[in-house]
Amino acid sequence: MNLKELGFKIQMAREEQNMSQDELAHAIGCSQSALSNYEKGKRHIYLEQLEKLSAVLNKPLDYFVDNINGETQKAVQVNDIQHTIENKKDDNQEHNKRFIKLMNDIYELSDENFNALNVYVQFLKWKQNRGE
Repeated sequence: MNLKELGFKIQMAREEQNMSQDELAHAIGCSQSALSNYEKGKRHIYLEQLEKLSAVLNKPLDYFVDNINGETQKAVQVNDIQHTIENKKDDNQEHNKRFIKLMNDIYELSDENFNALNVYVQFLKWKQNRGE
């Protein structure tokens, strides 16, 4: 994912609203330094934060996640899944860690391999539904 492009979009939307980093950070519930790192592309942002940015900056969520090298939406979803799993309180932490690793491995696949994996997953689901 190109975090710098996402950060640039955040900065441009903030400046369009004539807001300082401090003002926007307060409005979305993060620190000014965290927002600065989002804008510089040095820190991943969770979907929850993007939704808040979208509302405060009067931009559709697609403004932030569409067409950033074709990868941003997938990466944001993976980060959101990872955040959810890490904060889940259950006894299966080892399973959760394996799942997060798998999601990160999938994210790094080329588009061609990602599509092939998706076909295989659909096959496994079909096979499971048949009771085999």
